[in-house]
Amino acid sequence: MPKTILVVENELRSRQLIAHLLRENGYEVDEADDGVSALELLETKIFDLMICDLVMPRLNAFDVLDYMNSRSLSTSIILITGHPYLLADKGLGSVTCFTKPFNMYDLLHKVGEMLGK
Repeated sequence: MPKTILVVENELRSRQLIAHLLRENGYEVDEADDGVSALELLETKIFDLMICDLVMPRLNAFDVLDYMNSRSLSTSIILITGHPYLLADKGLGSVTCFTKPFNMYDLLHKVGEMLGK
């Protein structure tokens, strides 16, 4: 059974590129364009990994992470951001983060590492 990944990114082209690369490498991928859509998917499906943009409309990644913690979800997390300074204040040093722009193949390698592929 393929590993399941939720890609949460409000920039359509970025989300599509990440999702396409992951699907081409055998992952099952769902997409959300903001934090609210991500929460709706997290309510209905268990994901092995979530790749989430930090700054989004409606709910940001911090809100999504708070929700996941409140539900004790064991989903692994990769954050992507153009605003890395926002992470320092939140004590998320242990969370894997890619700063935009990033190499898609570096992201794919990290996904494989985290999911044991």
